[in-house]
Amino acid sequence: MRPRPFLLLIAGFALALMAAGAAEANDPEWSYTTGDRVWSVAVSGDGEYIVAGSDDDSVYFFDRDSDTYLWNYSTGGDVRSVAISSDGEYIAAGSVDTQVYLFTKDSDLPLQIYSAGDRAVVSVSISADGEYIAAGSVDERVYLFDKDSSTPLWSYYAGNWVWSVSISADGEYLAAGSHRDVYLFNKDSSTPIWSYNTGSEVNSIAISADSEYIVAGSADDKVHLFARNSSTPLWSYDTGEDVSSVSISADGEYIVAGGFDGKIRLFDKDSSAPLWRYSTGDSVRSVAISADGGHLAGGSVDEMVYLFDSNSSTPLWSYTAGNDVFSVDISADGEYLAVGSRDENVYFFDKNIPPTATIESILPSPAYKLVQVNFSGSGTDSDGNVIAYQWTSSVDGELSNSSNFNTSSLSAGNHTISFRIQDNSGTWSNWDMFSLVVINAPPSASIDSINPSPARFDEEVSFSGSGTDSDGSVVTYQWVSNIDGNLSTDGAFSVTNLTTGTHQISFQVQDSDGVWSSWHTAELYVYPNAPPVGIIESIEPLTAEKGTSVSFSGAGSDSDGTVLVYLWESSIDGALSTEEDFSSSTLSLGNHTIIFSVQDNDGAWNINQGSLWIYALPTAIAGDDFTGEPGDTFQFDGQGTDDDGSIAKYEWDFEGDGVYRWSSTNSGNTTYVYNGEGTYTVTLRVTDDDGFTATDSRVITVSKAGGGGGDDGGGGIPAPSLAAAVAAVAVIALRRRR
Repeated sequence: MRPRPFLLLIAGFALALMAAGAAEANDPEWSYTTGDRVWSVAVSGDGEYIVAGSDDDSVYFFDRDSDTYLWNYSTGGDVRSVAISSDGEYIAAGSVDTQVYLFTKDSDLPLQIYSAGDRAVVSVSISADGEYIAAGSVDERVYLFDKDSSTPLWSYYAGNWVWSVSISADGEYLAAGSHRDVYLFNKDSSTPIWSYNTGSEVNSIAISADSEYIVAGSADDKVHLFARNSSTPLWSYDTGEDVSSVSISADGEYIVAGGFDGKIRLFDKDSSAPLWRYSTGDSVRSVAISADGGHLAGGSVDEMVYLFDSNSSTPLWSYTAGNDVFSVDISADGEYLAVGSRDENVYFFDKNIPPTATIESILPSPAYKLVQVNFSGSGTDSDGNVIAYQWTSSVDGELSNSSNFNTSSLSAGNHTISFRIQDNSGTWSNWDMFSLVVINAPPSASIDSINPSPARFDEEVSFSGSGTDSDGSVVTYQWVSNIDGNLSTDGAFSVTNLTTGTHQISFQVQDSDGVWSSWHTAELYVYPNAPPVGIIESIEPLTAEKGTSVSFSGAGSDSDGTVLVYLWESSIDGALSTEEDFSSSTLSLGNHTIIFSVQDNDGAWNINQGSLWIYALPTAIAGDDFTGEPGDTFQFDGQGTDDDGSIAKYEWDFEGDGVYRWSSTNSGNTTYVYNGEGTYTVTLRVTDDDGFTATDSRVITVSKAGGGGGDDGGGGIPAPSLAAAVAAVAVIALRRRR
């Protein structure tokens, strides 16, 4: 079973908050703090008077012009329901003390005190002229009273708690909602004209001023609309959760409902489909609609009060109370709104839609002190016109009452600039705000000199700068290089060893207020050391036989310094000399890369190169001299050597006539036959793989062997002794050839 509304009131029931739709904010005309939560409020049709009932057991009566009540009255228990006649002349209140109280606006003494059994009165309603008063009680009865007697005209036993009652403007008809049923009565009879069973608590009921239509909101999750002449609903609408409050326009054309689903819905009498719906942040506890149906209000557990034009689901404005909003009521023309809240306050609002203020521009922003700042603002008012403007600064206070103005007298600091407008109803807009930083008038910085410029990488460079401040003094300096970073915090300084390259030198100063100047910049080129130049002037000869003296000559120069070191090196022999000029005859065989290096006084080197060939000539070995006889075959064994290569060709000149009739690329070994006697100079010529040649000679003597031939031995055939000698020469020749 769903909780009973009365128990919800006792327990101060609340639901979790949800996000509500955006709306303009509006502030109350006034508010009054009672001694406890305010359960019920009502406003007269003309909006002149407001009545409130509180858990502090009191009834409070106000006029719209003041938050000081005209009077208050203490009952014997919580005041859960109040009502007021259209002209504000009569006020009804229902209390937990079981009584219904009737007052006139001019006295805090009850005109009548009606007894409603022995249980709490939770709902009252009064006719437009104050003649008739209806009440619903936890004693399960509906009561009808008139203002002239404390005795009920009648009562009706509903068999269940009666949660809500509503009476027509003329008092002819009375609607009531109980724990299960909707009832319609005529004032002349306690017998219902009809009843309708909802099956659940009827939390709220309302009857149109002309009594033609009745609307009920029930814990069966439905809004039910009835015509006076039938207990069958014209339509029912299922909201999905308990419907806690309903209200209807004077002619019954428009119906508003709010419920536990957090939605406010507007209907017209001809359809169950809502004209629109609006989602609040939590359960809607109370709704009200103006007599003409033009405006409606809602109060929610999200602590918000909402006012709507019936043509739009976007609130005209909203207001955040300090706690759950229990009750709202609206004047007949929708101009005035009363609100009761769990925060113990009664609030009174004018419908007036607050104007909207907009800061169009504040320039420049940020701004420097003593520099003119231009302010431009505008405003709109949907239901009136703008009559006043106000600009303030969190630092300097009031600034201007014009929409647009300028000033150059703002103090340095962080300003919150606030701008608002007032409409012709006297309502101020919310503040539009802007953050403006006003910077103290900055100092100025100047680079006076950088010397020398350009500068060598190892030169000392002197920097000098200055600064001025129109409203203070310069206290700090800063020099920065885009290559080397921070250089100094002095006005003048010197530095060496700056990195080579093009520096952008930036200089700024800070004043006594902590404000830095703009950067002043200059360009400084730091050029690197110019390297020395080394030149090999000569290497003579460039091609030399090993052991031959070779002369080396070099020179060095340095455009921005001096040459300190000379170094000659060979790719084969390594370091050769540290003199400009020298000679050497000990160079190794081969193709040398000669490297000549010079170093200047900054340690920079320069290298130059040349080539040198040291070669070796071949050697020819022809062999020893020897002799032989004509016709002998002589063996020649020629040899050749080459220290830096090999022998590519062997040649023999056997006749000594300069003609080399024999050659070989493999060896110098060969044979030759001399047929005639004589002395021959034999020459061996060898050629190495570099094309160099060498020769060696030997002497060959060819003669017939000696010895006298006898008569018995002459014929040309040698005697045995001669044959032996010839054999010996041949052996020798062969040996020599070996």
